[in-house]
Amino acid sequence: MILQVDSRQQSGKHKLKHDYFESLGIKLVVSKMLVGDYCIPSNGSVVVDTKKDMMELYGDMIQQHERFRNECVLAQEAGIKLYVLVENINGIENLKDVGTDKWKNPLWFKYYKYKKGKPPVKNITLMKMLYTMQEKYDVEFIFCSPEDAGRKVLELLKI
Repeated sequence: MILQVDSRQQSGKHKLKHDYFESLGIKLVVSKMLVGDYCIPSNGSVVVDTKKDMMELYGDMIQQHERFRNECVLAQEAGIKLYVLVENINGIENLKDVGTDKWKNPLWFKYYKYKKGKPPVKNITLMKMLYTMQEKYDVEFIFCSPEDAGRKVLELLKI
């Protein structure tokens, strides 16, 4: 089995997943992908984009919203089912959990401590934004622990 990995991923950031894949005898082929981080080369119609934590997802949705939205639109236009797999240690298991206080955005502490700039987006607002992205662009947000991410990638790609 071969798994295509996007060449733009940060080196070493995905070691836990890559070690898991290799332990199963899955060969990793690194090359640039249109969208996302992982796919089966013979079936590029399903792609998994991974986020190392909630803060990366927050950054994509708030600070880099246009770039992230454009990637979702591109996947939709290309007929690609895009899963966004968010690794987290906060116990977030679904989109509804994002709107709760399970995840404490570190930007709130920084904001209250220094009172600079506008306050960060609230969890409930982030959750609503994710639901909107999911409905508009057929992207699906999935959550798991970092230890379970490798297995989840394979499950989403139906390997």
